[in-house]
Amino acid sequence: MDDHLELLLNGQLYKKLNEVVYKPVTNDYGLSMFDIKLLLFLKEHDRYDTARDIVEIHYLTKSYVSKAIDALIIKGYLKRKPDMHDRRCIHLELQDKAFPVIDYVKIKQKELIEIIFNGMTDEEKRIIRGIAEKISSNIAEVLETSSR
Repeated sequence: MDDHLELLLNGQLYKKLNEVVYKPVTNDYGLSMFDIKLLLFLKEHDRYDTARDIVEIHYLTKSYVSKAIDALIIKGYLKRKPDMHDRRCIHLELQDKAFPVIDYVKIKQKELIEIIFNGMTDEEKRIIRGIAEKISSNIAEVLETSSR
């Protein structure tokens, strides 16, 4: 496989870039990159608000997600809210303290997008987004069929 493609798909360069761009947020708020992503996920996906949703959508381990949720609750960024119809289901609710972090992250997200797409035309951006969507779909399909 082409080295550049493998690096891109492996995500190591992207992870390093994330660390650099989001460092002010992690330093200012004492949060990990995963904490930030979890808060952002809950903000952007209203109907996915349980630990199970996060585990299933991001292919993460339950213990990893649970540990991050517990830390965010202790720090006052999240609150557990029992489901009114199913006592086994616990919803996660963002607290007021989370919104300044999310606003800061959105600013950093724009910086990250500007870095990634620097020098690309709108057509190139459209093409790469389409290719990324297709690659993600192909991978998700294989993972779904292999887990049955």
